[in-house]
Amino acid sequence: MWRKLSIKVQLMIWISAVTFMIAIGSLGIAFWLDMKQRETLAVSLSTTVNAALRHDLLKGIVSNDASVYSDLSFRLAGFQQIDRVLLLDDQNQPVFNYLHTHKTYQDLVDRSTETPQFHGEDLFVKHPLIEDGHQYGSAVYVIDMMSFSTQFQKHLIFLFIALPLELLLALLFTWWISRSYNQPFTRLVEAMKNNDVSLNRFSPVHTDAKNEIGALFNGYNEMIHKIEATTEQMRYLSEHDDLTGLYNRYYIELLIQKALQDETTQHHVLLNIDLDQFKLINDAAGHSAGDELLKMVAHSCQDILPDSVSMARIGGDDFYILLPNHSEKIGKAIAEMLLEHLSDFRFSWEGQAYSVSVSIGMVAFKPYEYTLEELVKAADSAFYSAKSSGRNKLHIFHSEDEESQYHKHEVQIASYIKEALAQSPVSKPPKKTAYFELFAQGITPLQHNNHDEVSYEILIRLRDMNGNLIAPDAFLPTAERYQMMADIDGFVLTQYLNMVQSLPTHLTKLHKAHINLAGSSLNNADFQARLKQLVSEHPHFPWRKLELEITETSAVGNFNQAMPFIQYCQALGIGLALDDFGTGMSSFEYLKSLPFDVIKIDGSFVKDMHSDPSDKAVIRYIQEISALRNQETVAEYVETQEDVDALTEIGITYGQGYFLGRPKPLTEWLT
Repeated sequence: MWRKLSIKVQLMIWISAVTFMIAIGSLGIAFWLDMKQRETLAVSLSTTVNAALRHDLLKGIVSNDASVYSDLSFRLAGFQQIDRVLLLDDQNQPVFNYLHTHKTYQDLVDRSTETPQFHGEDLFVKHPLIEDGHQYGSAVYVIDMMSFSTQFQKHLIFLFIALPLELLLALLFTWWISRSYNQPFTRLVEAMKNNDVSLNRFSPVHTDAKNEIGALFNGYNEMIHKIEATTEQMRYLSEHDDLTGLYNRYYIELLIQKALQDETTQHHVLLNIDLDQFKLINDAAGHSAGDELLKMVAHSCQDILPDSVSMARIGGDDFYILLPNHSEKIGKAIAEMLLEHLSDFRFSWEGQAYSVSVSIGMVAFKPYEYTLEELVKAADSAFYSAKSSGRNKLHIFHSEDEESQYHKHEVQIASYIKEALAQSPVSKPPKKTAYFELFAQGITPLQHNNHDEVSYEILIRLRDMNGNLIAPDAFLPTAERYQMMADIDGFVLTQYLNMVQSLPTHLTKLHKAHINLAGSSLNNADFQARLKQLVSEHPHFPWRKLELEITETSAVGNFNQAMPFIQYCQALGIGLALDDFGTGMSSFEYLKSLPFDVIKIDGSFVKDMHSDPSDKAVIRYIQEISALRNQETVAEYVETQEDVDALTEIGITYGQGYFLGRPKPLTEWLT
């Protein structure tokens, strides 16, 4: 309850309470001093009366004369303060008793001594009566101390009147001082109430005080200044891309959503821009060069765009440009201007010059014509149509466009891939969600019949939200175009290791597990980091039993740059297999120069070797060269017993194909 009271009220209560306690204490001290004064007056009166009536009191004891007692009573009646006088002889027997009131105080009188005793409002004292060294008796006095008139008694009424006035003055003083000292806090509280954090609007407070109040106000002002600056910085970071300074995806989508809901406008245009061959420049010149190129392209575009246009980097080398209140015709003109402007752009890095161009997908839209998700998909579809048409192209999206419909389907496939990648590799995917499933196809030894060992190639399958299978030929090209192959390869490797890590019996029987890699994954920093992390997470996995497959066409463009990573894999015992060998233009040259452990012969040679002697000769030649280099060989597309016999005779190490075993879920291999 006390904590709920304001500082002003608390201060008033405290000062009032202290003032009241001081007043009560002062009044108590005054009462105590008054009583001490009355005690002194009573003792003095008893001494004075006893001295004045000493001879008469002695005469009363000695003579026992009634006239003497009458005279004593008369004289004692003149002292209103004396309630009783008891005259005692030398045997302590009463000889005279004077009573002013009806109270006798007999018990107290009997116990009276020469030392003054105080009981309630009365003094009890015994004075001895001595003459010529002989004590004839004593006189006991009972004196009413409250009958004396003192200074305190005279001023008592004034004190009782002054106390309420004193309290009233104290309250007024308390109100004034609490108001004066509480005012800075009140101003501070009001300023804090008026602050609006959502709008980053704060109210400073000012004072001329140089004391703690001044320090408090200055501290508050400094704090809100830092909050304003930090909030503004956080807002900027939340809305802008930290590399280029353009808007980011989050903020441009807010602007697009606003345009979609603005009924006061007629039409808008959204451009989806992607740099052509950015990945080649990024891989050849390095990430620093790629970052610098993105900044230069962003600034170059901003220099020629109207002020009303909003440009954002939405990821990688992709940009959005929102043209509010622009018709399709004007949007097309601006897009063509960008194509022409950037086609003349030259990027130089460390003495090497690169030509730069972009592909642009364009969507013209009206308010409420699309949802945000539909508009983004339309822009992506238009962009991929432009991309597939060649470099430096513009494609305008129209819903009835067959090409746009194709790319719209591809965008849907890409969304399935992203959804599947988001699933945990170790948990069962939720319902109505796209997901990946691992299959495996056996790799059968042809030169021996050791059935205790197992080899297989891991294959990935994609299922949509309804569980329908999407063929690899349908989603892998899309993954390549969307640059998601490194993520898929990392996903497959992670899921496989998680599935077999607790199966020591299977790992003992396992000879080789082949996992396909896209050529781009070899040079992908994220994939390399992921594999190294998996090595640390699975220290007991037999890495010599893992074989990474890369196609011949991919190896040609990526192997030299990936050599440090390849050497890292070889140091762990991880093998490398050259897949689809024989399809390239310089196959045998690469066979001699690249450090592969396994050569997988393309199925086209196996398929036609019985009808085309040259294909069989190629297979034999590959086997002979591989044998000289201590490389194992795997023949793909083995469909008949005749194929098995011919390949065995040639000396091929392993065979793979439907005749030897169809792909089946990996879980069936592990049970």
